[in-house]
This record gives sequence, structure tokens and C-alpha cells, in this order.
Amino acid sequence: MAVALTGRSTGVPITEIPSPNGSETSLSTHQGQQDPLPSPPQPARNRSRLRQSPSRLPLRTAFRNFSTPVEIIVGDDGDKSRLQTKYLVHKELLTAASPFFAAALDGAFAEGLDQSVKLPEEKPEIFEWFLQWLYTGSLTIAQDGAFSNTALSPPHPHPHHHLIPADHPYHAHYARAEADALARTDGDLRNHQGSPKYFLLIDLYALSDRLLTAQLSNHILTTLARLSESTNSVPTPSDTFILYDAIRDSSPLRTLVLDLFAYKKTDKLLETHKDEWHPLFLRALVVKLKRPGPEAVERHSLEAWRPESWSASKSCEGCKEILKPGVSAEKCLGCEKAFCGGCLKRSGGVQGWSGSMDTSGCKPWVGRGLCWRYHEHLDGKACR
Repeated sequence: MAVALTGRSTGVPITEIPSPNGSETSLSTHQGQQDPLPSPPQPARNRSRLRQSPSRLPLRTAFRNFSTPVEIIVGDDGDKSRLQTKYLVHKELLTAASPFFAAALDGAFAEGLDQSVKLPEEKPEIFEWFLQWLYTGSLTIAQDGAFSNTALSPPHPHPHHHLIPADHPYHAHYARAEADALARTDGDLRNHQGSPKYFLLIDLYALSDRLLTAQLSNHILTTLARLSESTNSVPTPSDTFILYDAIRDSSPLRTLVLDLFAYKKTDKLLETHKDEWHPLFLRALVVKLKRPGPEAVERHSLEAWRPESWSASKSCEGCKEILKPGVSAEKCLGCEKAFCGGCLKRSGGVQGWSGSMDTSGCKPWVGRGLCWRYHEHLDGKACR
């Protein structure tokens, strides 16, 4: 739901692996094993250490070497909301994408057993979304005629896209056309009214976090940000309960949702919605609004700038002092807000940005800052 601002077990020997916790530093072992499984690498959150998670296998060529189907049994017949379902999945895909499955299926404890992993605490319908991403690399679907009707495909940018001024109508038209094309492929990511199913994405993120598939987690973050921006909507009160009861405390998904509420006009929504919001979410939002943090500046694409005259001068967005002609400052390439050197220095310090929350102009979840602020990477390089 969104708030708009406008199969069975077959008796095969099973290795039962309790669903891992995304915040734990090691994986659970099979009952009776003495040696723990190797601890997975933990995501780095420091800007200088942004790294890319293992890439999915290139299916077009990798299929030549796929030889081992493994059995993944999801759910528990003791719970009617997640009846046990069996899936046969290519082992090579699972182990390449998920350190959890790599440890479970390649670990010494599985020797002598038919390779089968049981995930009794997971929901089959959410695991199927994981499988869609595993085999396609996407959560969207191809619509009929998508390849024959160019109106259904994302538009091609102008050959000199990067040279067109930021305030030119072309950019707004291109963004709308791209959003419309993507909306036609969202499928079950939206309900019949066109609103995003945030609860589905949050549940899928929780599964991805437990399976340690950082690449999928990042894809979900990007998808959620896109849906929120294109529909001008935010998660519902019930979604915040999933977010704060099922997602680890340090998850960037919480950061993204807090940013969506802080930068969008949601004050009336919070006050008038008939359902209750998760108390920890409300507390975190209050802190966020009071101390917005360095992202208040980092969300901008800054370039060196100095006003040539008083008529071209601007006031600093942090301290509100007028930037005098000839004095070096910086200005955002997107929204053209200006910042003095003192405020930029403070924004990178321990205390963070000292100004009030600015809800206009550039947004943290739009543009090149999306990866820097929200994505987690296990190794390699950050998203391009």
C-alpha cells in the first residue's frame, strides 16, 4: 500500500538453514555442526569505501555451464500464510548472487546429502520475487508490444543530452516520458489504482538482506525511490511497522524512507491519517527534521562559482548571508542554490549541517547521489 500526496516437500534429505539476520556477522550452522560457516563480508557505509556487490552471472553464456539444480523449500505448513513450497533453482545462480546460499550449498556440512535448503520462516510469494530478480536482473516485467511499440519503451536521450541547460523544458519532458515508459512495466509492483506496493518492496528487501544479496537490495532501494518520486507517494503507517519490526536498525532503507517523509509535504498526512504510525519511525523522523545531517548539502551537484556582480549574487542556503561579488563559493548545477565555504566546511564536520531542513530543489534519492547515500556494496566499485 502507499499513501499518495496527490508446492510441497518431497521427503528429500534437507539441510535446514534458519533464515539469517541481515545484522548478524555470521551465518547459522546446521544443527550438529561444530564449525561455523564463514562470516560474510559486511557492507561498508563510509563514502570512500563504497563497493559493488558480486554481479549476477551473464545468463546468455553462463547457461552453457549450469548443471546442478538445487531444491529450496520455502515456508511452513504450520502457518497458513506461508504454506511450504518447493523450488528447483540453478545452484550456480544462487551461489554467485548470495553469500548465504554459497555458504549453505558449498559448505562442508552438506557433504553426503542431496543439496536442499529449507527456509521455513520466509514467504513463498516474496521468494518468488527474489527468483524473478535472480533470473532476469529486474523487478519489472516486459509488456506486450514493448519491443514493437516505441511508446512503451524508455525514450532515447538527445545526443547532446548533457549540454542542454538544466532548466530547459526538454529535461522535464524526457523525465516524464521515461517515467511513463517505466510505469507500464511495473506490473504487480503497483495495485489496481496505480499506487506502489511499498509493503512488498520492504518485505523483499528484508529477504534480500537476510540472503546477503546486496545487489538486489540496492535495486529495491532504487525502485522504491523511483516509484515514490513518480507517484508523489510515501509508505503507509502499516508499512512503517514492517520497516521498523522486520528491517535491521542500520539499514539504508530506513534512511531512504525518512528522507522521503522529510523532503516531501507529509506533515498533514502524519497528522490526519487514521492509522497509527510506528513510534520508532515517528521518533526518528523528529530527529531527522531537527538535525537533517550533511546530506542537506551532499544531495547537490556543486561546482565552483563566484558572482560577477550584485545582480548575479545569491544568498548562501546555509547561513543566508549574501555572497559578495568576486568571492569564491559553490553553486548546484541542478537547482542553482549557492553555498559559502564556511557552510560547506561545517556540513562535512562532526556536527553536520547546521541549517534548517531544505525541502526544495535537489532531492537525495534523485540523480547520482542515490548510490552514495543509500546503496551498500560488498566488494568492487560503486554503481555508475
